[in-house]
Amino acid sequence: MARRVLRENEGDFALLGTSMGGYVALEIMRQAPGRVTALALVSTTARADSAEQRESRARQSALVEAGQFAALINAAYTGVVAAANETNETLLTTWRSMTTPVGAEAFLQQQYAVANRADLRSVLPTISCPMAIIHGSADRLIPITAAMETATAVPNALYTAIEGAGHLLFHEQPTAARAAINEWLDAAS
Repeated sequence: MARRVLRENEGDFALLGTSMGGYVALEIMRQAPGRVTALALVSTTARADSAEQRESRARQSALVEAGQFAALINAAYTGVVAAANETNETLLTTWRSMTTPVGAEAFLQQQYAVANRADLRSVLPTISCPMAIIHGSADRLIPITAAMETATAVPNALYTAIEGAGHLLFHEQPTAARAAINEWLDAAS
């Protein structure tokens, strides 16, 4: 994925990666750090999946292969929002509208790529461009400790914990998320 982004885009660019996109963004930083003028990592981690996470992904993939993609989407919802937002029907509708079009085949490809990604913590101390780390304080999919670890490794980064947000922070707390992105863009310009 990172090679494709680099191949299909010329010159330098600012880069924002959310969740899996954050994994890709870090791989782009590893491959072509001089091309990234600013970096924002949102709801992500530099760590590779643990054995337990890979097993969970394998179970999810088995469900999808058994024709249970829609059921998996519904079951995963509570893990991507803050506990306080679990009953929010608007967020559930948004989640479904974001995930359903991905489809089972692309989901399986994404799971494989994510489960087999490299640990990129060694890249963090080499990042010198303006950087933001933005994370929901109530993220249950990728805990806030992952963002704290990244912030410790890149001490000059802007670090923002968004209260009342889980992994779906752009939809759970859009005003706070927008403010954090604007702060990063202002610092990068």
